[in-house]
Amino acid sequence: MAKLDGLIRVQKHAVDEKQKILARLFREQEEHETAKRTIQEQVDSETLVANDMSNDPISRLSFGNFLAGAKQKISDIDAHLEKLEMRIELAQENIRQAFEELKKTEIIDKNRKEKIKKEKSKKENSELDDIGIEGHRRKQD
Repeated sequence: MAKLDGLIRVQKHAVDEKQKILARLFREQEEHETAKRTIQEQVDSETLVANDMSNDPISRLSFGNFLAGAKQKISDIDAHLEKLEMRIELAQENIRQAFEELKKTEIIDKNRKEKIKKEKSKKENSELDDIGIEGHRRKQD
């Protein structure tokens, strides 16, 4: 039987790499969420300022342009977050599959090692029985 230690190491490495990718995706998601919150906070604070300066037509025009730009940025971030969510789901599924394969291989390896251990123990017991029988027979002779 082939030893599975090397395959197990490779599979563990693959799971680790997939987890790193997932962690990077989560960091990217958090960065985009933070950027979105920052833009929303800017809109909120600028809205307060614009309400105070509601009589100035230039300020109203500037605020309108700012608000349109902010909404576009938020829309772009939301679109990117949707794509990221799909990538995260795919990465999680890949990790699950890789981990499942790793566990299968570990179980097979464990079962093989237990079988070898039992066979070795059985052989040793058989040899000890033979030695005992031979000793008993010599005593009788």
